[in-house]
Amino acid sequence: MNAQLEPLLELYARRRSARGFHPTPLDADTLHALFEAAQRAPSWCNVQPWQVVVTEPPATAALTAALVDAATQRPAETGAEVAFPSAYPSPYRERRRACGGALYQAMGIARDDEAGRHRAWLRNYQAFDAPHVAIVSCDRRLGAYAYVDVGVWLGYLLVAAESLGVGTCPMASLASYPAVLRRHLPIEEDSVILFGLALGTADPSCAANACRTARESSKSAIQVVSRLR
Repeated sequence: MNAQLEPLLELYARRRSARGFHPTPLDADTLHALFEAAQRAPSWCNVQPWQVVVTEPPATAALTAALVDAATQRPAETGAEVAFPSAYPSPYRERRRACGGALYQAMGIARDDEAGRHRAWLRNYQAFDAPHVAIVSCDRRLGAYAYVDVGVWLGYLLVAAESLGVGTCPMASLASYPAVLRRHLPIEEDSVILFGLALGTADPSCAANACRTARESSKSAIQVVSRLR
């Protein structure tokens, strides 16, 4: 292992998606430091396309209550402005199933426990009781390359959060009901809503937070080419 990478790799290894939070909000200085650090993320032509609305109590609870109501009333409606995948071909299907299996195992929910799985699904729209929810969007006129930039920004944010002891969970589910988000939050009409992010202090006593997922070797994704075909 390269010694220069060790501090960064330690942060990477520690970072987990938190699915249970303490209710106490983060202090303003920590929130500011977190997003200021992420602002250093590179982007195409330095356009910095990410747009973020962050809630704090009591707005967070009001927003998640509205999302839970929408999910309960219209569970089959996935109106996300960036469509979710319609299918997961191999090997992504196997990785997704392994992730879900690890999570349900950590929570003690059996495969045939439909009620337990439904409660776990609704927890997404409660943002796992996080005191803060960030809704991330970008100007839709910039197209798909802006999504790449926002993904880079998210990576910076997650690592910065880990360094500050802030728990995070990036969540596509929070973008499922864009009309609810637009009704309650200052999101421009020319922006496309990409995803949400639960933020706060992770609760170590939450069973879901014991979940761990595996990573493939970089050899499964990287090919080094010395000669062209």
